[in-house]
Amino acid sequence: MATFTPQAALRQQMSELESLLAELASRIARLPLLEAQVYPLPPVLQGQEHDPISEIEVGLLEGEAARAAALAAYQHHGARPGCSTKSTQRLPGWLRLPAEAAPLLVPLIEEINRSKLAFKALVQQAGGRDEKFELVHNALPGVITLQIYRQLTLLAGDLHSLGFTWADKQTISRLSREQVIAMLERSRRYVPALSHPQQWQQMVDKEIYDIRRLSADSELRIRRPVKTHPMINLLWRDREPRKQQIKASLPLLLCADASPAIKPLGHYPPKLRQPRRDRKIGERPLIERLHLYLYEPLD
Repeated sequence: MATFTPQAALRQQMSELESLLAELASRIARLPLLEAQVYPLPPVLQGQEHDPISEIEVGLLEGEAARAAALAAYQHHGARPGCSTKSTQRLPGWLRLPAEAAPLLVPLIEEINRSKLAFKALVQQAGGRDEKFELVHNALPGVITLQIYRQLTLLAGDLHSLGFTWADKQTISRLSREQVIAMLERSRRYVPALSHPQQWQQMVDKEIYDIRRLSADSELRIRRPVKTHPMINLLWRDREPRKQQIKASLPLLLCADASPAIKPLGHYPPKLRQPRRDRKIGERPLIERLHLYLYEPLD
């Protein structure tokens, strides 16, 4: 590919990947299907990708309908009409095939995953974020890059259980009052494109003033939300570590003759978690643009 233009190299790599995925679909379609469930999620419509997620209604397909949906999801890398291109599409689920199918599928899955990594490497060579976007969307209009990057997962062996769940964790960073003030001082130099410089300086002045009013020993947290996404918890019968957790962006392939206990994916949100009783992070941010909160004892 060294003699190709970057766009031509990317198109050739995508063509190779599509051929491998078509071969995978053909092989799986010919194998006996022991069990299958997939859990279709509602699409994220254009313009709604940044809306807070309050609930997700989960669908259910079983048997041959689940297999057909899974094979289509493995090969689908573009946005659906009317749906956001900034939000990836996910199809959690699982297909159980006979244990003897593993030697037929494992080498092909490994080749597919290498091809996906090669595609990603070509994109990364383009440079910065804008250059990567331009390369991909000039070479392959309409594709969603992260959907191409997703690795396929095939497991072989006896699972005790396979449970689907929702992850909506937050990244939390602990900061002192002085660290936040230093961060705000640095932000003076980076005026956003649509902001007036004088108004930006006035806003930062007010933020610094508000933080200085806090006591010197105040505990502060930056709490950034992570997109809600489905996960799978695995429990093996006879291997270490017995517990394993993987993302459920695409249906899992399991080659095993024994059926594991299954916990299907339920609607989001699940039952409410109990908060810690000793302390809490304030409900309202001190500085919304930084996701900055005060961490305080409960009364």
